[in-house]
This record gives sequence, C-alpha cells and structure tokens, in this order.
Amino acid sequence: MNLRRKIEADPRRPARLLTVFGPDPALLASLHDEALVLQRVIDDLRDLADADADALRLHREAVRRDELLDQVAVAHRVAADTAQVALSTAVEGKPWLDADPVRLRQALGNLVSNALRHTPAGGTVTLAARQDGDDVVLEVADTGTGIAPEDLPHVFDRFWRAEKSRSRRTGGSGLGLPIVRHLIAAHGGTAEATSEPGIGSVFTLRLPGAPAR
Repeated sequence: MNLRRKIEADPRRPARLLTVFGPDPALLASLHDEALVLQRVIDDLRDLADADADALRLHREAVRRDELLDQVAVAHRVAADTAQVALSTAVEGKPWLDADPVRLRQALGNLVSNALRHTPAGGTVTLAARQDGDDVVLEVADTGTGIAPEDLPHVFDRFWRAEKSRSRRTGGSGLGLPIVRHLIAAHGGTAEATSEPGIGSVFTLRLPGAPAR
C-alpha cells in the first residue's frame, strides 16, 4: 500500500506524519526572515519605480518635528537596544514642518536602520532637527564604522552597499538610501552624506520650511 492509500485509509495519518517529520523551527524562522527581506526589496523596487515614473504621491500636512523624530526613534528602539546602541533625538528651532509624515518617517527610518547596522555596541545614533534660514535640516548621525572617501559619492546609488561581503539580510538591499534621496527630492529637498572612517557618518536631509504657525 502506497503512502496516498495509507493516508486515505487513515485521515489522521497526515497529522501524525507532521508530528514525526515536523518542520524545523530554526528553518521556519530563517524562511520567515527571508520572506521579510524579499518583501522589503519588493516594496523598495516599487517605490523606485514610482520615483522613476514621477509617480511618488505625497500627502502633505503640518508635521511637528519633535513628534516625527520621536515616532521614528520609538519604531527603532528595540533594534537599538538589541544592538546596544544609544538612540536619541534633539530638536531645535521652529516646531513645524510641511511634509508627508509617512514618507518622512520612511526616509528617516531607512537612515536609522542603516546607522544601526554600521554602529558597534556602545555607540550612538542621533536624530536631530534644526532650522537653517528658511530650510529645515534633519540629520541622522552615528558613531559607526564610517564610509571610505572613495565610496562616499556612491552611497545614494542603487544596490550600493558599504560592505560587499554582507548578505542582503545583514547588509540591506542597497535600495534604502536611493529611496531616501527620491523621497526627499519629491519634497523639493536634498539628501547628502558626510563621513570619516572609524569616526562615523552624518546623513543630512534639507527641506523647505513650513509656513509660520
């Protein structure tokens, strides 16, 4: 009698087979992680396709800078604690920003995730907002490994990664920073990076300021 006939003869047999040959929890966890990575890559590619087609849609509203930074920090608190990295915020100047809060959280979140990946235990990542003339400046600064001078001009290039030996799970997809640049450009702003190897990096987002309130 083959396996199919045995199962048809005893409907409870599949459950017993799953008990005997049950999936490895470690394998399931690995497959789940891979699925999440793949979904992030798909979402990133969709955002880049929208940017290329000039189809990124913004829903602007008055956004409080302190609330924006706090929301991003809270979303990454567990990751920061796990990495033993101190994550903090600092806000100066006028409180309001005219922007799409969801897209700005996405851009800042990408920068914070990137900073946490490249900052060793005991380091710091700081989210800051300040006024510079009519512009609002948002910064993510870290005390991480830094970026080599020859690599710095390419950090916003698609699929660029600082450590080529890393997998997409541990080193990112190479799409997060290009998406940051496109999201900020859609707001009429710019994204820049400065870095010193062994000291850390600062990613600066410059946006037009909100009307006075």
